[in-house]
Formats: sequence, C-alpha cells, structure tokens
Amino acid sequence: MPQLAPHIFELLYQQGVRHAFGIPGDFALTLYDALTASKIEPIVMTHEPCVGFAADAYSRIRGLGLAVVTYGVGGLNMVNAVAGAYAEKSPLVILSGAPGVKERQLHQLLHHKVKTFDTQYRVYEEITGYATTLNDPKTADAKIHRALDYALTFKRPVYLEIPRDMVYAEIEEVTHHPPPVKHTDPDTLAEALAETLEMLNGAKSPVILACTEVHRFGLQQQVIALAEKLGVPVCSTMLGKSVFPEGHPQYIGIYNGEAGDPYVQNMVEESDCLLMLGVFMTDINMGMFTAHLEPGHTIYATSERLAIKHHEYPNVRFEDFIKALCNHPHLPHWEPSAIATMKPRVAPSPGKISMGGLLYELNHFIDNNTLLVTDVGDVLFAADDIQTRDGTSFLCPAFYASMGFGIPGVIGAQLADPFRRAIALVGDGAFQMTGMELLTAQRLGLKPIVIVVNNGAFTSLRAMAHQQAPFVNIPTLNYARLAEVLGGRGLVVETGKQLQKALQLARDCDTFSILDVRISPDDVSPGLSRLSSLFAKKLKG
Repeated sequence: MPQLAPHIFELLYQQGVRHAFGIPGDFALTLYDALTASKIEPIVMTHEPCVGFAADAYSRIRGLGLAVVTYGVGGLNMVNAVAGAYAEKSPLVILSGAPGVKERQLHQLLHHKVKTFDTQYRVYEEITGYATTLNDPKTADAKIHRALDYALTFKRPVYLEIPRDMVYAEIEEVTHHPPPVKHTDPDTLAEALAETLEMLNGAKSPVILACTEVHRFGLQQQVIALAEKLGVPVCSTMLGKSVFPEGHPQYIGIYNGEAGDPYVQNMVEESDCLLMLGVFMTDINMGMFTAHLEPGHTIYATSERLAIKHHEYPNVRFEDFIKALCNHPHLPHWEPSAIATMKPRVAPSPGKISMGGLLYELNHFIDNNTLLVTDVGDVLFAADDIQTRDGTSFLCPAFYASMGFGIPGVIGAQLADPFRRAIALVGDGAFQMTGMELLTAQRLGLKPIVIVVNNGAFTSLRAMAHQQAPFVNIPTLNYARLAEVLGGRGLVVETGKQLQKALQLARDCDTFSILDVRISPDDVSPGLSRLSSLFAKKLKG
C-alpha cells in the first residue's frame, strides 16, 4: 500500500513537476522529509509570498506548480500569492503541513492556530478550486486525484492539508474516475462551428484577439495555425501578451481599449468578426473598460463560456472549439500582406535614460532565448511597447496586479525553463517587497538580469491621481551596491548608452545582475501615459 505524501509527490512528478517551492516549519518537517526523499527538488525560499509567486510562475510555463508550506504562519502568509494564481488561472498545488489528527483531539491551543483548526482550510476554500484535509487513509487517494483533476481541468490552484501524523500513513488506492467535468456535446459544437463559419464568410475585416487561456490550455500552435489559415491580423491583451509570437508578420500588438495603440484599437473595434479566444474581460485588459466591442460582431470563446453574437453555446469545451475550428476544411482566407505589424511607440534616449529609451534598448536586446517577467506598475503598462521574440516568453500579474511578483516570478520561470536567459523588469517599490529573494537565485546559481526602475515613487499612482501626495514616494537606495552585497553584480544606468553596455555585461555575467536604472519620477511609459489620462477623466466623472 502506498504512503500518503510519497504517493502525492510521485503523482506530481508524473505530471512534470520537478521543483517544489516552500519554507519548512515544524508542522511540515515530516512532509519535507518525504519531499527530500522524492524525485522533486525542494527550493527553499526566504518568504512565503515569494513561494507562492515562484510556484505560480513555474506553473504558467510547465502546466503545474507546487508549493509546500507549514500550518498557519506559512499557509496564511502565502494567501495573497495564491489568490493571484486563482484570479489568473494558474494551476498550482499547495501542500500544507498541519497539526496531527490526534494532536487536535488532545490539545486545543497549539501554536500557529488562529480560531479553529480548520481556519486555514476554510480560507483556502475561498481562493482555490478545490480544498481538502487528508485525514482519512480510506478517502485520501480519491481526494488527491480529485485535486489534480481540478487543477489540470480548470487551471486553478488546489489545496491539500496534510496532518503531520498522516504523512507516511498507508492509504488505500482506488480506481480513479475523473469527476464529471464539462464535456463537449457534438451537436452543440457543430452548431457553434456553423455560425462561426457563417460570420467569417460574411466578414470583411476579421481579427483574432488572443489572451491567457490560449497559453493555459496549451493551444498556441493551434491558434497560430488558425491565424495563418485565415490570414487575418492578430493581437493580444496585456495578460495574454506573447501567447502569439510577436515577431509574426500577422501580429499587430496589444489591444487595451483607449489606453492602447490607436491603430490596434481601430482594427479591433472596427472589425466585423472579432474572434476573442480565451480573453479575460478585466479593467486592465480592457483599458479601464474603455473597450468598445460590439457583441453582434464577436465570437467569444473561453473555458467558461462560448458566445457567438448574442447566442450562447453551453457544453462546448474551449479546447474542442479551438481545435475543431482550426481543423475545419472550409475556412475562408484573407491576404495578409497588407497587415501592419507591431510598431513599438519608443525611441532611443540621446541623453538621460527615459522609460521610452529603456524600452527601446530592451527591445533591441531581447532575442528568442529571452524570458521576460514584469511586476506591476509602470513596468507592466510599459509592456504594450515591449516586443518579445517568441511565443509565451512573457509573464506578468496583469489582472490581480499584486506587487512583488517579479523577482520570485523570474526565479520560478527560470527553473521551469532553464534554457532561456530570464529578465525581470520591476519598479523600485516592488523590488523592496521581494527583492531579497535574489539570495535564492544566487544560492541556486541562477543568472537573471534584474532591471530596477529606480525613481523613488509608486509611479503608476503618481501618474494616475496623486502627483503631489507624499504617500506615493518611497525610500531610495543604491540597488547596484545591494546586488554586490547579495552576491550578484550591480550596474548603475543613467543613459541609453550605459544601458546598452550594462545589458551586454549582464548577459555574460556568471551570477545574477541588477541594473539600477535611474529614471525621473515624472517620466512614464507611453502605455501608462495614456492610461493615466483615461483614469483622470474617470475620476472627474
């Protein structure tokens, strides 16, 4: 009979999980013994929020991530990061050690307990797709498989709490039957395809708008094939950036309502057949809800809904619709040669470095072997004008928008994909939250290039509403010198030419690098400039 924790780790290994992010604690020490004995490598980090962010980024690349923490102070400390993973559909497995079954019966006041022994479990019920406590050897195996099914089917985090006296408990294996999830009805799919083909055949200016679910469900190649068969322009949202190769001749850029590029906005909003594939209709994705999309011109397909014009098609899986449409033998075709490809709105900085100049140099530095992770703030909005070179080479928290994602995210991303050089683009405020995690990068021998926009302010807040408010200002420090203290290499950047040189030096460095880019607090990216103007109008009513 298999033992509980070793059984879980073997199942996760079979699903491609090779690293487990976490911090041990006394209620999880036995769980860590089992982890260390497994084929999965433990990655011990400095702080539980970083554990969650790193495992989230890892799962976005490999399809499943793993976080292992202790009870109360560990699990509750990671709630924010897991909430972000839930909001942005990232399949993350959380294993939490916990007081033993017998301990709970004998002692009411154990350390790390909050209100009841089930408090942490109930919190995680709210921020995961499935949560349970594995306290019965007879039901444990069924619960483990159900958790993995939910994570992989719905692309949401799941939570398994393991009492410490259950870690090596012998469990009864059961015949695994996946839970009844959404199945595709063939007749409904046929009707949806028929209406889609009718719209396409009658269209003059079709456009594909792709978002993050294309990545989460592994449908990038199908969407590329569909776009090439149709010959139509393709754009993405901020959250879905790089799900479609940005060097592709049919890619026109990011759609972000009135906050985005006017050319892309016009192409999308004037389209008479807009294929919205896996799109999150969030405020940041839709330019603070300035998107003007006519439902009668849209085909809206996600994992939760399929709507064509004003018609709903239940019981059609997102994956099945995309694959069936891509393989349809009678797709119309448009001539793609007239498509105007993405043109970043940036230029080199002749003197002091600007945000536009930073983006210009970054665009010239990025190649097919680059993986870019951004935090939130202006570095996120700046991504409108960053041109990645390959599909799924960009990660960001563009919906939940929690600061602190960038540094632990780049560690998780580089472990998930060690064959590309990783870059983190972070503001100084976000760096001050999680930048110490670079100690982990140094210990593991990882070599990310960390670009810190050093301007002494929460720039996006300053730009949007509170230009003079003192609470948008933050302490400053010499990040280049901090890099050396942490075991990396630091470079101060104040001009465009210095940035060119710094990027080249960092690329050849045998440790991580921090590029301390000194930018004026009033200097913002083109994306944030447009967004802040819209936000100011909204505040004025």
